[in-house]
Amino acid sequence: MKKTLLLNLLLCFSLLSIQAQDSIEKPKKKKIELPSGDGFYNKDSTWKFGGYVGASVSQTALYQWGPGGNNNFSFLINASGYANYKKGKLMWDNSLEAKFGMVANGLIRSKALAQSNLQKNIDLLALKSNFGYEITKELYVSAKVGFESQFSPTYDYSLTDTSNGRFRRYTVSKFAAPAVLTIGPGLTWKPKDYFTLFFSPVEGKMTFVTKDDPGRDTTTAIDGSFTNRYYSDVDETRFGLKRGSGFMGELGWELDLLFQKDIVKNVNWKSHLNVFGAYMNGSYNTILPKYYADQDSLGTITISEKTKHIPVVKWENDIVFKVNKWLSATLSTKFVYQYNAQVPIDTRKNDTGKKGPDGITDMDKTGQTITGFSKIQIFEQFGLGLSFKF
Repeated sequence: MKKTLLLNLLLCFSLLSIQAQDSIEKPKKKKIELPSGDGFYNKDSTWKFGGYVGASVSQTALYQWGPGGNNNFSFLINASGYANYKKGKLMWDNSLEAKFGMVANGLIRSKALAQSNLQKNIDLLALKSNFGYEITKELYVSAKVGFESQFSPTYDYSLTDTSNGRFRRYTVSKFAAPAVLTIGPGLTWKPKDYFTLFFSPVEGKMTFVTKDDPGRDTTTAIDGSFTNRYYSDVDETRFGLKRGSGFMGELGWELDLLFQKDIVKNVNWKSHLNVFGAYMNGSYNTILPKYYADQDSLGTITISEKTKHIPVVKWENDIVFKVNKWLSATLSTKFVYQYNAQVPIDTRKNDTGKKGPDGITDMDKTGQTITGFSKIQIFEQFGLGLSFKF
């Protein structure tokens, strides 16, 4: 009986010992997790960081395809980020936005094919910094600096040389051509982290177009061909500058509105509206091209100096649909209205979509590119690919 009791006690003690050992939690290794969501703060919550990085591609390949069509390949790299500081009455918001994309319509297996078929469809580099001091709740007296340009040259492929019809691409824009720098004091209203409204009653806006003097050479040689400078230099009149001028200084007012927030779960909306109206404008271009459809020719039209006071409006929207941690879809749109900016004109009829009698779109009979002004510019792009949002 004593042996049986002793065995039972030993068995109970053993079971209790095993249970006690199992109940002791072993230290777990901490997993390093990257931040995700609508931004994150540093340790003392004075800085808030956030952003988005994504890349998407699309591709279509055809080989002896009976119904017809073209090979197509495109890619887009999109990145944006912000670093905002808030401590006491001080506020300092900084943002960076970068976009670059290209599309190939047709084969690009050789250098010659790549030059004609591989084209850029978006290129943007923008930085902005706003420093303010709180004077009342949610209202700051502040100063803002902004810079906007692009990474690489953009070409137009529609024009051939007038002498013998050779294919020649010419430069439309490139880094620092144009480059827009804005500096101005004002008031900033920031009721929420995701909403900022800035107004400056007196702001300086400087537009630069780097060029080889005397700018884009529009003259032709004796045989009717264009010079090499015509293809390599940027047409400064496309950006509101007078012919031969590389700088345009403006003094005016600015309204800048920024909204960025997760509007629903896994959907982030960034909307940026900028309106600038000039009081004074130097080197403002008033001689613009005009296309005469009845004669199929390109002439000029002189606009009033008063038009320099018509505000320039830019509205950008980026909506990111997050599928999972690394996959997302992005919808980007941009609307621009600048009264004296030149934009291409499509001469095809709106009802039938057919080209003009000469079978050429966006060029007159002499080979000149047809451009206009006072038009709304619209950009839209949708992509699905790898991304990371933080």
